[in-house]
Amino acid sequence: MIKKPLLLLSGVISFWLVPSLLFGHAGNLDENGGHYWQRSYHCHMGGCEMPDTFDFSRRPRDSLFTDYRAREKFFNDDDWNFELDFDGDCQSTRQEMLILTSRIEVRYTNPRNCVVRTGEWFDEYTGELFEVAVQVEIDHIIPRMYAHTHGGDRWEPEKKLQFSNDPMNMILIERREVRRKRDRGPSRYLPREEFECQYVALWDQLSDKYDLQLSSSDRSTISRILDDCPEFNPNAESDADTQ
Repeated sequence: MIKKPLLLLSGVISFWLVPSLLFGHAGNLDENGGHYWQRSYHCHMGGCEMPDTFDFSRRPRDSLFTDYRAREKFFNDDDWNFELDFDGDCQSTRQEMLILTSRIEVRYTNPRNCVVRTGEWFDEYTGELFEVAVQVEIDHIIPRMYAHTHGGDRWEPEKKLQFSNDPMNMILIERREVRRKRDRGPSRYLPREEFECQYVALWDQLSDKYDLQLSSSDRSTISRILDDCPEFNPNAESDADTQ
């Protein structure tokens, strides 16, 4: 289970999220050649297009015909940054997570204890154990790109950073599995069967928390799986007993 480490990390990161970081100006340009700034978008390169993010004619909720991929080029990693050293102790969010979630005492690569080298981490997605830190990476339960293309592009800067650094939305898994999942929703990617219920429940809770509109296929997948999970649907266990 990952609940206790996430609660610890939640308290730490909540303390770190100071206003000066939340309202920082994006430094790098997105694939389109521009960047968001508060409630506007600035172009800096030729051929740069304006997103429909702040277009008054854009509907509050997406439809079945929404082209989510058309929004991908406006995604800027700086707006959704999570590899930050909030408290200035030389340990980034990833290093803090490695320390808090290791099953044994971690060892570091240098005397300052900035970078974790070894420990023991259980990958909830694959069910495998890893002892070398570089083998695991942070995955966002709801990917940042998915959030951006499904309504998050309209969020204020502080909400994007809150989402990206929300411990409820972060988990350490094998690097290769991060690449395999990419920005896919539950209809296109699911972890091992033993973790499916908790995984889709987190999708459900996070989408409600951030008022994020999931695609119809992902919402359908979540509902179908939760209906069969006794932990989240008491009727599922009684139905199984009667069969």
